[in-house]
Amino acid sequence: MQKLTLKDLNESQLQRVKMRQAQAKKNLERNLTNNEQNKIKDQVIGEIMQELEKEAKKLRAEKKKQKFVPSDETFDWSKKNHSRGVR
Repeated sequence: MQKLTLKDLNESQLQRVKMRQAQAKKNLERNLTNNEQNKIKDQVIGEIMQELEKEAKKLRAEKKKQKFVPSDETFDWSKKNHSRGVR
């Protein structure tokens, strides 16, 4: 999965980034440097990417489970045999 940018995030995810930066600013009791802001932003985006990957993995597994349909039929070889034979 490609790394997300701020433009790719929705409103609640952007709020998470801003809130985490505000908490760090409050803990340090000073303004954050660009490096500190970028580190915090990258950490939060990494967490969001992991959450999205987990959701996508669950969705893929569910889709795969729905795709598989057990049947009582046995394999019918005549469906695979061509009337004109193998060319």
